[in-house]
Amino acid sequence: MENSGLIYPTKKIDIKIKHGKKFTGFLVKITAYFNYMKSVLITLLIGTLFFPLPPAEVKVAGEMKKIMREGNLSAHIALDTLLTKPNIYGLGPAEGIKGELMIVDSKAYWCKVENEKISTTFSGNVKAAMLVYAQVPAWKLISVNNEIKDYAALEKAVEQYASQNGQNLDEPFPFLITGIASNTTYHIIDWKEGVKHTFDNHKQFAKNGELRNQQIMLLGFYSNKHHSIFTHHTTNMHVHVMDANKSVVGHLEEFSSAKNTLLLQIPN
Repeated sequence: MENSGLIYPTKKIDIKIKHGKKFTGFLVKITAYFNYMKSVLITLLIGTLFFPLPPAEVKVAGEMKKIMREGNLSAHIALDTLLTKPNIYGLGPAEGIKGELMIVDSKAYWCKVENEKISTTFSGNVKAAMLVYAQVPAWKLISVNNEIKDYAALEKAVEQYASQNGQNLDEPFPFLITGIASNTTYHIIDWKEGVKHTFDNHKQFAKNGELRNQQIMLLGFYSNKHHSIFTHHTTNMHVHVMDANKSVVGHLEEFSSAKNTLLLQIPN
């Protein structure tokens, strides 16, 4: 009985010690893993603070001056070659300048005139005579307090708020604007085949439209170095507008809005 009294407690102690070592080893591994992940997160944070991501690279296929001055209306890029990538934003005229194009988060909209009526299709099966585009994974949201009286004031507001929020105005960049617009005028180009295109007759076959007191989205590209490349020679912006129902996409002509009705987004 004395022997049995000594044997069984010893086995129980051995079992406890054995399992205790296993549990201690498990804790050591978990602690090491969390310490490793903490060091990775700290490294990423330091990298973000001191080595920020490069700005969204703006790319362009085709040139405005070749359309406006040389009458080159041919395709320079197929949209379906871009739409497999995420977070693509872009705009421009369609091949043959038959309609306006707008890409929002890798979704393409082609607005054209058919039998004098506006028709917008959701399709990447289209080519562009000129397309300016960028890949933007994240946006910075900015409230616009200004009253916007016209297109010139819109351009100044984009410059003001983008600059105040860290955007270098000497680098081209895309932007989004959403909100209620008091008045928006636009055109949808609808060139007729067989007619020679010139700078003076560019809008001869454009269908004009207007949106009043409506929710809108503006997609624009800003640059002070790309006149006649992807902006017209009189402005630093090329902007397209889309209504809330996504039934209209047009090249922006004029714009106005009240104070505190717009949100600007620039690449983050």
